[in-house]
Amino acid sequence: SGDSGGELVSSLLSEGLVTSHDIVNTGYRKRQLAVFHSLLYENCLDDYKKEIERPHAKDETAWQYFFAQNQWIFGYGLDYRFQGILQKEFHASDTTASGREGVIGDFLLGDNKFTVFVELKLPGANLFAATQNRAGCWKLSPQLLDSYSQILEQKASGQLKIETTRELLDDAGDVISQRSYDSRAMLIIGNWSEISEEGRGERSIKEKTFELFRRDSRNIDIYTYDELYSRAQFIVGNQDL
Repeated sequence: SGDSGGELVSSLLSEGLVTSHDIVNTGYRKRQLAVFHSLLYENCLDDYKKEIERPHAKDETAWQYFFAQNQWIFGYGLDYRFQGILQKEFHASDTTASGREGVIGDFLLGDNKFTVFVELKLPGANLFAATQNRAGCWKLSPQLLDSYSQILEQKASGQLKIETTRELLDDAGDVISQRSYDSRAMLIIGNWSEISEEGRGERSIKEKTFELFRRDSRNIDIYTYDELYSRAQFIVGNQDL
């Protein structure tokens, strides 16, 4: 951005240290980070639906579309292995004869070898119930606990399907070669702003309860939307979390 910025970029390009593709990627991610901010903090989800020509889509579907267009948000900052989207709306189980009761996950991710199951809920989903449980802990919301149960079933059904199907194909007709051995799962739900207006004591209890719950959740990584935004912000601008 300084007077010598153009010369610096030209030098980096000529020396092969940076490619034009790198610059385009950085610019794209900065724009998408701004979109992420507007969706999360400025109530622009309806405008985004119109922009992507899906004005009547469900809110979760719009978020699913955004993350599908921005695989880098899931791919970095959540694990040391890059995760790419293998399949959007992964059908983790067979249906009944009537075509009902199928288990469908929002995303199936994968690195070069193994899979990760992802379930998206909304940023406005509650993390906590209205009342305290016992001294020093708070009741978690039915939305959070139901979502937790849901992704456990997706993982169980999905692992069975992946390991027993001889040739599993994605929407493009390509074979999904990644295996599913006690796969990790990711649940994206809620926002810490839910407790921003609470008193210090209540907020501290809720923070501790939620952190203890997710730290003790084996193979299920639970992230709030604002945490995911902070990680995306770090990727784009190298800002401290």
